[in-house]
Amino acid sequence: MTHITPPLAIELRHATSGRRRLSWRLSWRSSWQSSWRSSGRRCLAAAALATAAAGSWAAPLDDIRRQVEGSQFEQAYQTALANPQLIGDVHFDFLYGVAAINVGRVPEGLLALERHLAAVPANDRARLELARGYFLLGEYSRARSEFEFVLRYNPPAGVRANINGFLQAMQVRESSDRRATARLYVEAGGGYDNNVNGGTFRDEIALVFGNISLAGSPSQQVADGYGQVVVGGQQLLRVSNRMSVFAGGDLDHRANSKERQYDLSSGSVYIGFSQLSGAALWRATLGTSTLLVGGNRYRDLLQVSTEANFTLSQETTLMGFAQYGEQRYAGTEDVRDARATTLGAMVTYNPAHVRWQPSLGLRVSFTQEDNQRLRRDLAKQMPLLRVFASATPIDRMRVSVGLAAYQQKFDGTDIGFGTVREDDVVGADVVVNYALTANWTIRGDAQWTVARSNQDLYDSSRKAVSLKLRYQF
Repeated sequence: MTHITPPLAIELRHATSGRRRLSWRLSWRSSWQSSWRSSGRRCLAAAALATAAAGSWAAPLDDIRRQVEGSQFEQAYQTALANPQLIGDVHFDFLYGVAAINVGRVPEGLLALERHLAAVPANDRARLELARGYFLLGEYSRARSEFEFVLRYNPPAGVRANINGFLQAMQVRESSDRRATARLYVEAGGGYDNNVNGGTFRDEIALVFGNISLAGSPSQQVADGYGQVVVGGQQLLRVSNRMSVFAGGDLDHRANSKERQYDLSSGSVYIGFSQLSGAALWRATLGTSTLLVGGNRYRDLLQVSTEANFTLSQETTLMGFAQYGEQRYAGTEDVRDARATTLGAMVTYNPAHVRWQPSLGLRVSFTQEDNQRLRRDLAKQMPLLRVFASATPIDRMRVSVGLAAYQQKFDGTDIGFGTVREDDVVGADVVVNYALTANWTIRGDAQWTVARSNQDLYDSSRKAVSLKLRYQF
C-alpha cells in the first residue's frame, strides 16, 4: 500500500524585512520527525483502505484529499459540501475541517475537526488546526488549551516554537482586551489622569433660576497621578467537543496620589459557557460586579450577555451581541437605579498575508437605559459607533488605535436646567503592548475624550496616560 505523507505543518514565516509573522500553511514535508509521521501515516493509510472498500465514497474522498494537498481549499470545501453523506466519516471530517478553516468557514471547520478528534484523539495535526480555528475566532482560552495539549507530548522543536509564537500572540492581544481571558494574571502600574472625578471644565453654569459659580466645587474636574493593581483570571472546563464552561473574576484598585476620595475599587465574578453550533460559536455570560469610590460602595451591577461569532470569509468575522443589566446605586444615589439593554454588532477584517498583520474593525450598538425610580430625566438612549485597528510593526509588539462617538439622549426635562439633556461624546485611544517574555507584558495606553452637552454641567474633557506591567501564569 502506498503511504500518504502526513499533513499539516505549522509555520512561522518571515517577512522580507526579517520580521516574524504568524501564518499557517498546509505543508506536505519530510521535516517531521519519524515518531510524528507514523501516527499520521497510519491514520491516513487507514483512510485509504476504508475509502477503497466503500466504493461510492472513494472518488469524492480522493478528490478532497488531492485538493487539500494542492492547497485548493475552496475547491475542497465545495466538494465536501456536495457530499454530505460522508459527514461522520473520520477521514472526511479531517479533510473537510482543514478545508473549511482555510476558506474562512471556521465554525464549520471546528465542528468537523471536533467530530474527527472524538474518534481519533491522537491526531495532533487535527488538534493543531482546531487550535488555530479557535485562535481565529478569538476564543483564546480554548485555543490555548488545545495548543498546550499538543505541547505535553514533546513535539518537534519547530512545532514547539510555532505554538509558543501563537501563545505569545494571544497573550499580547489579551492584555489589551478588557475581558480577562488569561488563566491567572497580575498587573501593576501607574499613570496620570486630568479628570479623576469625571467633572466639568466649566467655571459657571446657567440654571433656570440663575447662574452658579463652580469654582472650587467638587463638580469641577480634578487632575492627579495614580497607581493601579489588578489581579484576576479564568478557569475553562471542556464539557464536550462542542461546549466549554468557564468561570472567573477580577479585582481592580486604583489609588490617586492626592485625591483619595476619588479612588476606584472594583470586583467582579462571572460564569458562562461557549457552544459551537452550526455556523457560529456562541458565548453566554452571567456576571456581577461592585464599584467603590473613595472606599464607599457606589454601584452594583448584575449583567447577562450573549454573543455569536460568525465567519463571513477567510478574512472577515462578524459578532452579534446582546446585554441586559440591573444597576443598583448606594445611598442617596439610588435615584439612579436602572435597567439597561444593549444590542450591537462588530465586524472585523484581517487581511491575509499583509505586512504587520493588520486588523480593522467596526462596532455599532444601541443602549436603552430605563430608570427604576420614575426619574425620566435619568432614563436615556445611547447609540455608539467605534472604529478600530491594530497591527504588529515589530515582533512581539501590537499597536491598537480606536475612535469612538456616541450620544446620550435623555427622556425627561431636568428641573434645574429646564431642558432635556443631550450629550455628544467623541474619544480616541492608543494602546501599545509588548511581550517581554512568554509571561511578561508591558502596556502603555493613552485616552482622550471630549463631551459636549446642552447642559453646561456635563461639558467635560479627559486626557489620561498609563504604563503597566503584567505577569500571566
